[in-house]
Amino acid sequence: MTVLHSPPNELLRIYKVYLFVSVDEHGEGVCAAPVLGPGTVVPLIAADQARLRALLPWAGHIAEMSGKPIKLLTFTSRAELMTITPDGPAAQ
Repeated sequence: MTVLHSPPNELLRIYKVYLFVSVDEHGEGVCAAPVLGPGTVVPLIAADQARLRALLPWAGHIAEMSGKPIKLLTFTSRAELMTITPDGPAAQ
């Protein structure tokens, strides 16, 4: 059975996203960690400072365990590609 966790949204619009990536000789990869508990893997992506602060220790653990440097990136360009409604996707 799938359980849907759907709390109310907190931000009116998201204009900036933070992302932790690991770096090695092959390039960059999105970091993920068991943020929600054992058996979960959640990408380290934040849209506000509170979430960013909560993810920072996870990025540190990944750097220590993997031996790879971790970069914090920010993206500030917004382009809405699609809206998915209960009736299905509608292209923008």
